[in-house]
Amino acid sequence: MSSSSTTKQAKSVPGPRGLPILGNAHQLSNELHKTCAKLSNEYGDVFRIRIGSRDVVVLNGADAIRQALVRQSIDFAGRPDILSFRTYKKIIGENISFTSYSPGWKLHRKLAETALRTFTAGRQRSVLEEKVIFEVEELITFWTNNNNEEIVVDPANVIKLSVSNVMLSFIMGRRHELDNQKLLDFLSVSDDFAAATENGNPADFMPWLRYIAHGLVTKFENVLHSYKNWFGSYIEEHKRDFQVGSEEDILDYLCTATDGMNVNELAAAKITKETLQSTVYDLFGAGFDTVSSTLIWAVLYLITYPEIQERLYQELERNVGQNRNPNLDDRQNLPFTQAFLSETLRHSCVVPFTIPHATTRDVILGGKYNFRIPRDTVVFVNLHSVQHSKEVWDKPERFDPTRFLTEDGKELDQTKVEKTMAFGAGRRRCLGSELGRNELFLYVTNLVHKLSFSPYNKEELTMDYIPGLSVRPLPFKVRLTLRD
Repeated sequence: MSSSSTTKQAKSVPGPRGLPILGNAHQLSNELHKTCAKLSNEYGDVFRIRIGSRDVVVLNGADAIRQALVRQSIDFAGRPDILSFRTYKKIIGENISFTSYSPGWKLHRKLAETALRTFTAGRQRSVLEEKVIFEVEELITFWTNNNNEEIVVDPANVIKLSVSNVMLSFIMGRRHELDNQKLLDFLSVSDDFAAATENGNPADFMPWLRYIAHGLVTKFENVLHSYKNWFGSYIEEHKRDFQVGSEEDILDYLCTATDGMNVNELAAAKITKETLQSTVYDLFGAGFDTVSSTLIWAVLYLITYPEIQERLYQELERNVGQNRNPNLDDRQNLPFTQAFLSETLRHSCVVPFTIPHATTRDVILGGKYNFRIPRDTVVFVNLHSVQHSKEVWDKPERFDPTRFLTEDGKELDQTKVEKTMAFGAGRRRCLGSELGRNELFLYVTNLVHKLSFSPYNKEELTMDYIPGLSVRPLPFKVRLTLRD
């Protein structure tokens, strides 16, 4: 805590009064970002609500979020001790996503970042390109192979399968055909996980509900067991086949990452080979969920705004041509494409809130706020308030890639890009942010390069979505045409 004089001057975080037992739970909807937007208008960018027995501080707007997650990063780098996180750790194991901040967590994250960078960046960037472009070509073949005339598809599931293949390839050195049952099983588990978590778990904040809503808890546990069993078969296969000195994928790297490290340091950090193997869940999630959801939104924007799609294609024609595939080196010559991707991430805002944070000690939120926040307070970070801020973006509800271009329209305005927070901020920023942006660029450029997208039914086009931890558009169909 800061000095006593500063502590005395610090204010309590304002917020609405709640009901006994429920707190403010009755005021919250499954579109929490909308509820928080209304409360923010009344109480400011930082306010407090009470959900059951827990106080929750909600951060809204870029300044408040950066003050907490960047300028006071350690103070707000914790994770709350809630039932869902305990259940995940009990079934899956110690992990980066849901474990609170500690020296052990820092070392674990550093090892994971190194593993990811080793196989997706630097000299390995060309391997990333090859893997993603191969999967795009497989995706296009899957869509078009059995259709001689009109090609109409629901793109969502096959995009998820394709992106999961990319991550499987990097992490496990495996891939499957898009109609393979093993891959379809993952899609089923992924959908079950989304369904089990889309409205959160009320027992996280009202523990007595676990005895009343026992079905919700059991459903979540069953999904986690299915998730672990699916990955477990690959991990066991790796254990059998692994040979020291022949690291070909991320899991191989993790098997030897602690070799030569101080045994006492590892023991103090509670890092074992099993702990590192469980890191595959974190890494897979880092490169799968946001990327696949954003790609589905990107296709929806392409068919909703044909003039934008045509401008993307013409930019590719001028700078890439038809004799090769677009690659990451083309990025600097494709400013409108980069602007389209930035606007897709901003407008869709597939992750409206980060995973809940918690304060690691009694803190005073600095800057212009001067709010006193006790240790172990749950903190909700409203990313939607940044991506759709009327103070930052002109007509934020409108989809307009040109907002990310310089005034002459010839270059990407990097200062605008830096105002977005699609992958979070600070010490808990998404592990796969760079990988995610690279995947999105390669998918969108190669898809638009080879396919023309149009709506199957214009009257059914909508930006309505399925709310949840990850926001997905309502199901839609698209008509595809192979470009000449």
